[in-house]
Amino acid sequence: MTFLKVLADVVGWGYFFSWTVSFFPQIYENWRRKCVVGFSFDMLAYFLLSYVTYLIYNVTVYFDPKVIMGDLNEDNPVKLTDVVFSIVAFLCTCFQTLQCLIYDRGSQEIHRSTVVLCILCLLALGVLTALSSFGIGSWFLVLQYCGYVKLVVSFGTYSPQVWLNFKRKSTAGFHIGGVLLDFGGGVLSLLQMDLYCFIEHSNKQLTGNIPKMALAVATLLFNIILIWQHYVFYLGNEHNVSEEEPLLRVPKKAKFYAVDYNADDGDLLVTSLSVSLEQSAEEVKRNAAHSQESLV
Repeated sequence: MTFLKVLADVVGWGYFFSWTVSFFPQIYENWRRKCVVGFSFDMLAYFLLSYVTYLIYNVTVYFDPKVIMGDLNEDNPVKLTDVVFSIVAFLCTCFQTLQCLIYDRGSQEIHRSTVVLCILCLLALGVLTALSSFGIGSWFLVLQYCGYVKLVVSFGTYSPQVWLNFKRKSTAGFHIGGVLLDFGGGVLSLLQMDLYCFIEHSNKQLTGNIPKMALAVATLLFNIILIWQHYVFYLGNEHNVSEEEPLLRVPKKAKFYAVDYNADDGDLLVTSLSVSLEQSAEEVKRNAAHSQESLV
């Protein structure tokens, strides 16, 4: 059992490392391009909300496990790696938010529904916290609320990025390296919880830390979709998407010049013809009839 506990701790730090490093490829990509076009602002907003609640849940349960655990003889379901990761994840998400404010974002905007939803969730958290402070509610209810907000938001966090990739038919601007590291972290996170369940012959490590389980499951599901988009659906489309689509689409034109030299009187007849690539043959003939002029 000692070996299994050591293995579980090693796996835990492995998931922490993988999930922590997964933030850096996107941060680097934004810095390199000095542009955040292609990076979903809605996804970032949901990440920020989820990590706020995840941080509150992990820090509180780690330092005061009796809030949610009746039997203190069992190991705390929240590990030190969970606490450290939630802090690092919150700081990295705040830094990405700062990048979105200072770098070129083109015509991308955050949807109002996302802003309203995040504000309402934070207001509800504030109300529950205030009531618990005055003894009207309980801190257990506050933590349960944080846990289930994290649970719900985790399954919808990646949806805006999946939808943005679908609309643009490209994953340009979204770094796949972070997704691959995220996927590895999800696998290791679930493995650590399963190891502790096996050691303790109990499922408390899963049911006692629902936010962590939700984060791992959602990470695996949506990472598979994003990996599939990048390597299968939209492979080779990275260079076919400009940073900003033009507001007005002007038809392309090709301009030709024909010169006819008259040897008797030295006149030059210059014919210019501009042809839109979208014009029909009849329109081209009509334009040609009005495009001649004589120059000496």
